[in-house]
Amino acid sequence: MGLEAHGVKTIGDVPAGLPVIRIPRFPLELVPSLLGDAAGLALVTFSSMMLTSRSFASKNRYDVNADREFAALGAANIASALSEGFAVSGADSRTAMSDTVGGRTQVTGLVAAAAIGIVLLFFTGPLRYVPVAALGAVLVKAALSLVEIPSLRTIYRIDRREFALSVIALLGVVAVGAIRAILFAVVLAILRFVRLISRPKVEILGKVKGFPGFHSIERHSEAVPYFKREVLAAAQAVGPSLKWLVIDMLPITMIDATGLYTAEEVFDTLKQQGVVLSAVGRKTEWRLWAESHHRDPQDRKIQLYPTFREAIRVYRRAHGITDDSEEIVEPI
Repeated sequence: MGLEAHGVKTIGDVPAGLPVIRIPRFPLELVPSLLGDAAGLALVTFSSMMLTSRSFASKNRYDVNADREFAALGAANIASALSEGFAVSGADSRTAMSDTVGGRTQVTGLVAAAAIGIVLLFFTGPLRYVPVAALGAVLVKAALSLVEIPSLRTIYRIDRREFALSVIALLGVVAVGAIRAILFAVVLAILRFVRLISRPKVEILGKVKGFPGFHSIERHSEAVPYFKREVLAAAQAVGPSLKWLVIDMLPITMIDATGLYTAEEVFDTLKQQGVVLSAVGRKTEWRLWAESHHRDPQDRKIQLYPTFREAIRVYRRAHGITDDSEEIVEPI
């Protein structure tokens, strides 16, 4: 039809034939640089693939095994390297096209691979006349199936910070491209995760009249405080009347060196003020952790008790308190 003569860009010449299988060769001095680049590519390609696979898994209601996906990605990249290809990942556009035309099983990929092989062997000549705009239309049609405004609304209602991450990733794809945008979103997500675990929510627990156990005094203004915002702040706020300070260990999911040293420093500071620092919960986990790290489980400064009931019972016994008229129950 002579489209090129009328200013319509076409695909142009496409090299014919199947790729040659060979082992790549490169200077050994490039290995350190290649390892760093490969690690970055692995992070970005895996993130991109999982975003695509989980999106379509949610849409079509099936499960995705991240380990198997990662193994498949590695195998695909090895095959690409041996066949003079480039780094590969999950293709959003091709997956969307397969989904749009009704592809549901692995047979879709096998048929597509066979079709590509046949075209490379026999039909690269006619392929040169296909308008680039036609390919663009196919991709736009496929991309529209990926836009899910209701999902964004749901994310916004659940967590506005997650919504902000999704919008940043969306705008980043338009501004700087998919790979950089995904990498930027992953970095932001990691920073958010670090912030969450390094600054957990701290609540002051106290007794609330009419309710058993201990509850947040922030939500119950009439509560009698047993905990202040932080351990040392609690001792200073209560003053000389404070004898014991008890920490609820149940929200703590991991013990590291920094946390252990910090706890010992707090213990030493409170000891100078005549305050006993104790903890309840996770007693067995502490014992197992201490044994695995070659520490004597009994060699500890902070007294551990399995429950609040036991800690308060020991406190009353140590201070000669015999008034048990108020029942002590476990915290909710």
